[in-house]
Amino acid sequence: MVMAIVSTSQDKTPKGLKESGKPTVLIESGIHPGEVNGKDAGLMFLRDLTVANKYPNLLKKVNLLFIPSVNPDGDMRRSRYSRINQNGPDLTGWRLNANNLNLNRDFTKLDSAEIRNVVNVLDTWNPDFFMDVHSTDGINYQYDVTYCDNGQGWSPAAKAWMDKKMTPRVYKELKAMGHILNVCISANDNNDLSKGYYPYASDLARFSNQYGDIRGIPSILVELHALKPYKQQVLGNYVLYKAILESVAADPKGLKEAAERDQALRPTNTTLTWKTPDKVPEVQFKGVSYTTESSPLTGEEVVLWSNKPQTYKVPLTAQSEPELIVKRPKAYVIPAQWQTVIKRLKAHGIKMTTFKQPTTLDVVVYRMKDIRLGSGFEPDRVGGAKLPGYEGRLLIKGTPVPEKRRVTYPAGSVEVPTDQRLGTLAMNLLEPRSPDSFLQWGLFNSMMTIGEEPEIYVMEPMARAMLAQDPKLAAAFKAKLKSDKAFANDPHARLMWFFEHTPYIDKNRYLYPVGVIPGKSTS
Repeated sequence: MVMAIVSTSQDKTPKGLKESGKPTVLIESGIHPGEVNGKDAGLMFLRDLTVANKYPNLLKKVNLLFIPSVNPDGDMRRSRYSRINQNGPDLTGWRLNANNLNLNRDFTKLDSAEIRNVVNVLDTWNPDFFMDVHSTDGINYQYDVTYCDNGQGWSPAAKAWMDKKMTPRVYKELKAMGHILNVCISANDNNDLSKGYYPYASDLARFSNQYGDIRGIPSILVELHALKPYKQQVLGNYVLYKAILESVAADPKGLKEAAERDQALRPTNTTLTWKTPDKVPEVQFKGVSYTTESSPLTGEEVVLWSNKPQTYKVPLTAQSEPELIVKRPKAYVIPAQWQTVIKRLKAHGIKMTTFKQPTTLDVVVYRMKDIRLGSGFEPDRVGGAKLPGYEGRLLIKGTPVPEKRRVTYPAGSVEVPTDQRLGTLAMNLLEPRSPDSFLQWGLFNSMMTIGEEPEIYVMEPMARAMLAQDPKLAAAFKAKLKSDKAFANDPHARLMWFFEHTPYIDKNRYLYPVGVIPGKSTS
């Protein structure tokens, strides 16, 4: 991986760019190498900023970091047959990396070296603005340049700055060049436009722009329409780069103050996910006319797009209503044996204290109930899956049940406070109900088992003795048989029920081992 550092400052280190007093913009492209317009537009823009000296005043006001290809593996796996739903170029790279991972699903779990590199750039250089550039792969419409910000997410001041200062300027400049703009578009039903669409905003932190958002960095994800001529895609992106940098250069103080307000937020009740509200607005949508017909191959209805402009009125189903809200704890404690998790937290730049000697603490831990396999949220990828899992991970779901414990943590364990800039990111990674937690990504799956089970020849007579000696237990067993047919029909489940009522049962079964130090109570 390479990154261009474009600045008039002689000292081009992170420290040097900060001391220049100019805002720094980070642009990454090629995270999905088939979507290559961002790289081509970026290299053209870098040429014109430097050797062509087309915009001499711009670099006097802003620094630029540009990663042309976040996914070199996919970029080198190039052919004419990489991306079926795109109008050029003739040769494109492959969407996934050599480990078959979609890198724009990896910003929280950090399985890939590529995204660990990007996160290191975000942490080390701490840019003032972050862009991730893509091409769409959905429906047909008139818009050729779309981008989305963080919606109702973790950085409201940055969102306000973009809405008031950046977007009006960007839209004006691109419209003057003949481009048609909108927020990112993902149809709720590719066969029925009347169901509306949603932008990639207030989404999960595994995605680039939402990861920048949870770090307090103003961020956008750019989507050039893949069905437009490739030259139009590249030129649209070029003008967008220039307009974004000009917006940042025009109001560096306002941008910096917005980021500082967001980075200082420590909400007692912290939102980790959002959902679409019951009532959503209807908006004008510049689409194209289409018809449907029954496919002779599948028997299903398929869409036949025209290129004739047609304006529709459709619902905009943005995720704007808080869904998962968690009370902010004082800190999390991670036992020393979970070095895989500790190292990933450090890779994010999250601050922590390492215990130099055994330390006893009163904490809340969670025992998981109703444990089951989770699934990815992308139904279009389920059809080809031969194994359960998602992005190389065996995801889990379950119900976390809190219990208080006094735990002695060994030396090497860490305490992660939430009163830090990346405290909300720490919550997102460590709260058991968070869909982007290390728990749900499957990093603690070894804990979701019972290590010791009884032999039948031992447990059977012991269970009979327990029934004879404890009338309350006998009554509970009888009630369980009556109320739970699956239990009644499962001999193993019956014996395990008795085993769970003995002191031999593993007290750490199904235990999520991260301890929580609660925050202050509020009335």
